[in-house]
Amino acid sequence: MGETIDPIVLDSSVVSYIFNRDPIARYYVERMRGNRQYISFQTLEEAWYGAHSRGWGARRMQELTSHLERYEVIWPDTDLVEVCARLRAERRASGRELNMADAWIAATAIMLNCPLASHDSHFVEVPNLQLIRAPIP
Repeated sequence: MGETIDPIVLDSSVVSYIFNRDPIARYYVERMRGNRQYISFQTLEEAWYGAHSRGWGARRMQELTSHLERYEVIWPDTDLVEVCARLRAERRASGRELNMADAWIAATAIMLNCPLASHDSHFVEVPNLQLIRAPIP
């Protein structure tokens, strides 16, 4: 029998840190080693939006394409839509709303029952979300 590799969802911030070789990326890369790496469709959109809005040329766009190919993209389906809607409603009721983009990303990790690697503080108090976050000095 083959070995099961635990999944992990990467937030847009972590994907960006890794792509740009930011020093903080090392923390996340070490914790993801040996894990199956997923991104939400929302992270894919955010990466392409950033590239287009910065007017990247063909070479840089190809580098981004190659980088994003290492991740498996989770596309929305009925289950993800339900998890996201429930999460947004719960966060609103608690007075701690998530914006739509972050809700899709958090819901992806919750639906897959796996950790979310993110450097963003607004995920810290999301119920049922396992968070991998680098210590802030």
